[in-house]
Amino acid sequence: MPTSPARAQHPEDSRNDSGRRAARGFVFGVTLFVVLAALVVSIALVVYTAYLHDLWNGGFALIFAVLSAQVALNWLLWRGDEEE
Repeated sequence: MPTSPARAQHPEDSRNDSGRRAARGFVFGVTLFVVLAALVVSIALVVYTAYLHDLWNGGFALIFAVLSAQVALNWLLWRGDEEE
């Protein structure tokens, strides 16, 4: 069975590629903003509860900080997978 000839690059394909790249960049930017906001809020919450010596809410703050850090690391891994 003969193979089909290589598909020529059309101008529409390059526009689609640039549109996909822009959309991917937008998604990465939004997710980065959310991840950084979660990190900032979690750090502020840990510092605030430590300042007040609030042990009950401090446990929640530490759990939130650990989960936020895990999300940030997963974001970095996700970003690295997309660049390959």
